[in-house]
Amino acid sequence: MTQSNPHGFEGGLEFKCLQTFTTTVGTFRRFFNLLKAIAALLFFAIWLTIRDIYYVPGHGGVWPQFQAPIQATDSRSPCPALNALANHDILPRNGKHISYKQMSHAIQHAYHLAPSLADQLTASAYQLEQGRGWIDLQDLSALNVIQHDASFTRPDIAFCPDQSVPHPDLVDKFLSHASNGKFLSLNDIVYFSGLRRAECKRSNGQYSMTWSFLHQFSGSGNNALMHSIFGGDVDDLRIWLAEERFPDQWEPRNREAKGHTIMQAMSKTLIIELNINEKQKLRSENTALNQTREP
Repeated sequence: MTQSNPHGFEGGLEFKCLQTFTTTVGTFRRFFNLLKAIAALLFFAIWLTIRDIYYVPGHGGVWPQFQAPIQATDSRSPCPALNALANHDILPRNGKHISYKQMSHAIQHAYHLAPSLADQLTASAYQLEQGRGWIDLQDLSALNVIQHDASFTRPDIAFCPDQSVPHPDLVDKFLSHASNGKFLSLNDIVYFSGLRRAECKRSNGQYSMTWSFLHQFSGSGNNALMHSIFGGDVDDLRIWLAEERFPDQWEPRNREAKGHTIMQAMSKTLIIELNINEKQKLRSENTALNQTREP
């Protein structure tokens, strides 16, 4: 007769116990890491809020000389705000090797933002720096980081892979919707947002914003800041959006002592986003254009 191994059962039991132990330890380790990540995120949000309330930024309004980018060598983004800073040599003129802190500091002082809001706006750069500690402006052309469909200054990336250059025809189309011809109201921006999203959804089979509230909200956030900083002034916006430079002697319209805060930006963003209607009744200047595109 063959004798069974008297230690086989005990060995199997020990392995199962060890497996249970390591699985439990691994589970707790991952859960602990998750808690640490959540805690770090909450701490970041709380710290931004504290700075949002109490920190007072400085501001200067003398702009260095403008120089248009050299297309063959300079790096530019889909964002007029950052490109203007590079064109005036507030950020490196070539648009390369820009750190997160450098970018945050530049937009804070140029656009009179609270440092907490400046940090929040540039936090997306962390997704793109790949641990290098810096980015080139063209890195921000990645879809749905800062770049998004239904832009007011660029065609969708499906039609225009190079998102570094503004399209004056789109800028003119946007600014033509100022109700009084001189200043864009929030209602004008809400209306054009709905019009632009409807047009892009109809024409772009790769349109990415339909089911992404985050990116819709981000787009409205950009427009809210633009309105706060420029006060809707059509002449100033035409230069800034189409040429990506600051008008002579221009100063931001947001003159809060502590800089424009996250809460102020969020409240205006919500007003814009929650009132956008892609099926809105068209104004008379857009009715004929829309009818020509109906099947």
